[in-house]
Amino acid sequence: AMGLGFAMKNIVENFVAGVILLVERSIKPGDVLEVQGQLVRVEAMGIRTTIVQTRDGEHLIVPNSVLAQSSVKNYTLFKAVFRVRAAVGVVYKSDMTLVRQTLEKVAQRLNLDETGRASQVLLLEFGDNSVNWEVAIWIKNPWDARPALSRLNEAIWQAFAEQDLVIAFPQLDVHFDAPVEDGFRKLAVAG
Repeated sequence: AMGLGFAMKNIVENFVAGVILLVERSIKPGDVLEVQGQLVRVEAMGIRTTIVQTRDGEHLIVPNSVLAQSSVKNYTLFKAVFRVRAAVGVVYKSDMTLVRQTLEKVAQRLNLDETGRASQVLLLEFGDNSVNWEVAIWIKNPWDARPALSRLNEAIWQAFAEQDLVIAFPQLDVHFDAPVEDGFRKLAVAG
């Protein structure tokens, strides 16, 4: 009897949440949402559940109470725009003015938002092995964020190659004491 009571409570919660969602229209079919850390597109809404599709083509049945009682990002609620960010690190000996100019050209070329939002290039930090930058562009459809990030990364790679700018990677310098160096030299001569 107690299990039936909990089940009925759950059904009523989802029903009430479904009515609220349908009346408010804060979420509607076609919207792109972030639900519990996952980007999904709303396919259909019912009184108890909402059917969403992941970027991998999987369909999920989400209880309406999840959508009504937790924080949900709706990327298409007012305007379908989405910011795409790419991180890139360059070696310390790079000409940072050239790095900035190159990244700005790439960002301006790929910034696809028609609402007038500007792309952005930021020097984020001086890391252990690199000077780290971020390039941010706007796209019109949040669903296309992954392909847009891929295009942005490819454009950065190509632009850096054209300018002979080097993307940094973790490195480790090993220094040997004099006795160890002597040992390696003797080994090389003997070998």
